[in-house]
Amino acid sequence: MRKVRVIVLMGGKTPEHEVSLVSGREVVRHLDKKKFEVLPVVIAKDGQKWQLKTQEQILLYSPGWSENNHKKELVSGGESLQLESVSRKADVVFIAMHGPFGEDGTIQGMLELTGIPYTGAGVLASALGMDKPMFRKIMEREKILVPKYLVLEKKDDPTIIWKKFRLPVVVKPSAQGSSVGVSIVHRKNQFKKAINLAFNYGPKIIVEEYLKGIEMTCGVVGNDNPQALPLVEIVPKKEFFDYEAKYINGKCDEIVPARIFKKLTEKVQAIAVKVYQAIGCRGFGRVDIIVCCGKPYVLEINTIPGLTPNSLLPKEAAAAGISYAKLIERIIELALEK
Repeated sequence: MRKVRVIVLMGGKTPEHEVSLVSGREVVRHLDKKKFEVLPVVIAKDGQKWQLKTQEQILLYSPGWSENNHKKELVSGGESLQLESVSRKADVVFIAMHGPFGEDGTIQGMLELTGIPYTGAGVLASALGMDKPMFRKIMEREKILVPKYLVLEKKDDPTIIWKKFRLPVVVKPSAQGSSVGVSIVHRKNQFKKAINLAFNYGPKIIVEEYLKGIEMTCGVVGNDNPQALPLVEIVPKKEFFDYEAKYINGKCDEIVPARIFKKLTEKVQAIAVKVYQAIGCRGFGRVDIIVCCGKPYVLEINTIPGLTPNSLLPKEAAAAGISYAKLIERIIELALEK
């Protein structure tokens, strides 16, 4: 039987370029070579150059933020590809890209033009999941609890937030992932620095109430009948689950299953599935939630969750008895169903 040809697409024009390369590396590492012909494709940081790499080149990659802080750059070379050549080379594209231009519907739209199946959410669900203000509006319409928030543009007077919030507040870009550009503001004199940082990543930002509670995440896998995975409880050793805590060993305790009662677990899982379906996700995703005063508040959805060795979705799958290899094989099966 002919092997399924899988292009693993990684890198790209995003602050999460290196995280994407590590997710891609792990997908390449774990795909069953008896079933799949694996074609790793790296998109350059400027988004312009697409290069087909060897599996050996990908497996040697080690990012600058890894625990040993030893970085091996991907070696240069490899066949340059155009978008139309992607569809000729593969049966399916596994998108291992995070953040803008990877998780926001951009690459999904390009692949729709080729007609080739790809993993994860489609164009609209990807765009809605990345755009935090639009995502929050949908949650409110679905009567799903979210933190109180305010959207600011550069032209707005930022002092209007003090009419709505008490300190501390959370300041974040409106369209980033992995906690990029996020700050917790405890004093008013910290606010200007926080909003300037967030505005570095786009023309809109979100200011929201700071909720203290049990932070957890719930993976969801499936198309028409999605299933929730076991919950992960996140206990960061810093103030919040920032970029460093997400990707470096020892910066955070991740407890699977979460230490909450069964009834609350089932409620959080049901909310995660409802969120997933509300924006039209397919394939896989992960919903971040905080339980404050016994109530689950949805923070965001990740339509392409990290797949690095430290990422949460593979840990949730493992707790459900699903190996990394079986997880990514299932994600490919779901892409070919679409």
